[in-house]
Amino acid sequence: MGTGTSRFFHRLVAVVTALPQLPQAFSSTFDQLDEANWGGRDAGDFVLLVLFTATAAIFLQFVVIRFGNRILGRRLAADETPTLATIGLGALVNILAFGTAWVVCDLAKGIWFARPGAQANVGSLLLNVLLEVSFYVQAITIWFRPRRPALRIVELDDETNRAAYRFLVINITANALRNWILVPTAAVGVSPDAIAAGLLINSLLFSVILIWSAIHWRRAIGKLIVTSLGWWKSGQEQERVVDGWLIVGLPLVVLRTLMDIYGAVQGHHVEMTAINVVVGVILAESLFKFSHHGFATRTAAGSREAPSPRISGILMRAARLVIITSAIIYLLHIWFGEALGIFTTAQWDSWKNALVRAGVVALGAYITWEVIKYIIGRYMDTATLPAQTADANISASERSRASRIRTLMPVARVSLSVLMIVVTALMILSELGINTAPLIASASIFGLALSFGSQSLVRDVVSGIFYLADDAFRVGEYIDCNKVRGTVEGFTLRSVRLRHQSGQLHTVPFGQLGQITNFSRDWSTVKFQLSFARHTDLERLRKITKSVGVELMDSPDYKDAILEPLKLKGISDITENALVVSFKLVIRVDTASGIDADAKWRILEACRREGIELSSALPSSAQLKLDVLDGRSTAAAIQQSGETDVTSVSDRPRAAS
Repeated sequence: MGTGTSRFFHRLVAVVTALPQLPQAFSSTFDQLDEANWGGRDAGDFVLLVLFTATAAIFLQFVVIRFGNRILGRRLAADETPTLATIGLGALVNILAFGTAWVVCDLAKGIWFARPGAQANVGSLLLNVLLEVSFYVQAITIWFRPRRPALRIVELDDETNRAAYRFLVINITANALRNWILVPTAAVGVSPDAIAAGLLINSLLFSVILIWSAIHWRRAIGKLIVTSLGWWKSGQEQERVVDGWLIVGLPLVVLRTLMDIYGAVQGHHVEMTAINVVVGVILAESLFKFSHHGFATRTAAGSREAPSPRISGILMRAARLVIITSAIIYLLHIWFGEALGIFTTAQWDSWKNALVRAGVVALGAYITWEVIKYIIGRYMDTATLPAQTADANISASERSRASRIRTLMPVARVSLSVLMIVVTALMILSELGINTAPLIASASIFGLALSFGSQSLVRDVVSGIFYLADDAFRVGEYIDCNKVRGTVEGFTLRSVRLRHQSGQLHTVPFGQLGQITNFSRDWSTVKFQLSFARHTDLERLRKITKSVGVELMDSPDYKDAILEPLKLKGISDITENALVVSFKLVIRVDTASGIDADAKWRILEACRREGIELSSALPSSAQLKLDVLDGRSTAAAIQQSGETDVTSVSDRPRAAS
C-alpha cells in the first residue's frame, strides 16, 4: 500500500507539471491537420467541413421534429386523450430525427473523412461526439416531453420535469464533450503526461458540473428517482428520499471522481459512462412503470374488477432484473477494470463470464419463483373458506377442494421458497468458481448436529408433515386436540394456530397435538331434547315432527344443509311431571348454522297450534294438588251460579193464568 501510494503521488506531480504542455499539444495537432502539402485539405477547410456537417445534422433534426410536431398536433387535436399509438408516433419522430443526423454524419465520414490520417481520426471523433449528444437528447426528450405533457413517460409536474430535463441534458452533454482530450492523441509526438493532464482536467471539470447541477436541482432529481423507481410507497418515505438523496448521492459522486482521478493519473482514458448507465436504468424503470400502469388501466377499463396478476408482469420484472444486473456488471467493469486497472482484460473476461452465468442462474430462479407464485396465487384466489351458511352454488366437493388448497398452499410456498434459495445459492457459488462440496458436507454435519440438539423441533416438523398428509384438519375447521380446542386459523412448518370461540389464540406445536377430533368434517348429528306433559300423544307428536322436518327440507336456507330430515327418536327419560323426548337431525357442518334453534322453534309453534302441552315446572304431587284445588274452585263457582239462578226464578211473579 505504501509503495502504491508513493507511486501514485509521484505520477500526480508529473501530470500536474505537464499541464503547460496542453496548449502546445493542441497546436501540434492543429498543424498536423493541415494536409495541403500532401494533396489534401488544409486545417481551415477541415474545420469548415466539420462545422458544416454538424450544422446540417442539427438543422435536419430540427426540421424533422418540427414536421412531426405538426402531425402530432393534428392528432392530439382530434383525440381528447393521447393513446399509446400517439405516444409511439411521438417517439418515432425523435428516432427519425436522430436517424437523419446519423445518416448525415455517416455520409460525411465516408466522403470527406475516409482517407487515413489525422483529419479522418479527429473528424470521426467530433462527429461521434455530436451523434452521442443527439442520441441522448432525443431519448431524454421522448421520456420528458417538456412542451407536451400529455406524451410524457415520466410522471412529473411541469416545473420538476423541466428541471430534471435540464439536469440530464447538461450532464449527458458534458460527459460526451469529455472526449475533447482524444483530439491531441491523433497527433504524433504528444507527451503521455500531457494527455494525463487533460484527463485530470476532465475529471475535475465534470465533477464540478455534476455536483453543482445535483445541488441546484436536488429536489427535481429526488422526485425523478422516487417517481421512476417506485420503491417507496408511502408519501413520508418518498419525501425523505426527495430531501435526503444527496446524503447518499454526493459520496458516490466523490468516490467516482476519486476513481476517475486515479485513472487519469495512471494515463487510462476511461469514458465515464457510469452516469449514462444510471440514467438508462432510471429511464428503463420509468418505461416499465408507465407500461405496467397503462396495462393495468386498460385491464381495469375492460372489467369492473381489479386486474389480476398476469404473465406480462412477471416478464416485465424479469426484464427489469436483467437491466439492473447488466448495469451493475458494466459499472464494475468501468470502475475496477478501466478506471483502477485492478483486472487485466483476460481476468475481467473470466470474471465477466462467471458473473453472466451466475446472473442467468439467478434470473432463471427468479422467473421460476414468480411463475410458482403466480400459480399459487391463482389457486389461492379461487379457493374460498367454507361459508357459514348454505349456498346452493357451491358443492361439497368445491368446498373441500377450496379448504384443502387454503391449507396446503402456504406450506408448499414456504417449502419451495426455502428449497429454491438453497439450490440457487449453491448453483451461483458453483458458477463463481467456489467449490460447494465442502459447504454441502458442512451443512450435512451441521444439520445432523442440529437434528440431535433440537429433537423437539424435528418432531414438530415431521408430525406436521404427517398431519397434513393425513388431512387431519384444514383452515377454518373446528378441532379438539385434548389440550385446547378452536378454529384453525393457520399454521407454519412447526405449529398450528387455533382460535377459541371466546377469542383466545392458541399456538400449539404439531408434536404436542396428539389425538385430533375434527368437528367440522363432512357431516354432524344435531340432537336435542324437549320435555312434554306426561299425557302427550306421541303419535301426534311424531306426525308434527315429520311435518316440521319437511318444512325445514323445503326451506331455501336449509335445504342444501340438511342431509337427513328431522326425526323423533323416542322417549329418553320419564320424570315426575314430563316426558323427555329426543330429536335428531343430520346436517352438513360446513354450511349450516342455527338449524337446531330453528327446528326447536318450529316444533314449539306446531305443538302450540295442535294443543300439545309442554311439561310443567312443578312435580307431579304438587301438580295434582293444584288440579284438585282448581277442580273444587270450579265446582263451587258452578254451584253458586246455579243457586243464583234458582232464587231468581222463585222470586219472579207468576204469570196470570
